[in-house]
Amino acid sequence: MSSIVEQSLEIAAPASVVFAYVDDYATTKDWMYGLHRIEPVTEQTHGVGATYDGVMKLGVSLTSRISCTGWEQDRLLELTSVSGVRNTQWWSFADLGDGRTRVDVRISYTLPGGPAGRAIAAAVKPAIAVAIRHTSAALARNVEGRGARQ
Repeated sequence: MSSIVEQSLEIAAPASVVFAYVDDYATTKDWMYGLHRIEPVTEQTHGVGATYDGVMKLGVSLTSRISCTGWEQDRLLELTSVSGVRNTQWWSFADLGDGRTRVDVRISYTLPGGPAGRAIAAAVKPAIAVAIRHTSAALARNVEGRGARQ
C-alpha cells in the first residue's frame, strides 16, 4: 500500500542557502528524523545520478538505495529509490523575498505487502507524524542558525 506525506515550511534564509543545505547529503543526519545512515555509492554526490544507500529507523529499520532523478539549482530536488523500500521525495524551494524560503516536501512510499508489510506499517505509522514535526523544526533551526553564523 502506498502512502504520501506532505509538509510545507518557511525558513528565514535565502533559497540558495536552504537548497545547498538540503542538497548536501553530509548534513542530512543533522536534521532528518530517524535517518540512521546515508552513504554515497557514486563519486557524484550532487545532481541527477548521485546515488546513496540509506537506513531510516522509524520503529523498524527501512533500507533503500536512492538516486537523484531531478535537480534544479535552488528550486528542486527529487530522489527516487532504485532498491529497498520504494519511495520518492520531491523537495521544492520557493524564494518568498526578504530572505525567506518556502520548502514544500512530498514523500511517497510503499511498504511491502502481506503480514510482514502490515507489521512494518503498524510500527512506522505512529512515527511518521513525529518524524515530520522534528524534521521540519530541525531543518529550519539548522539553516537559520547557519545563516546567522555566516
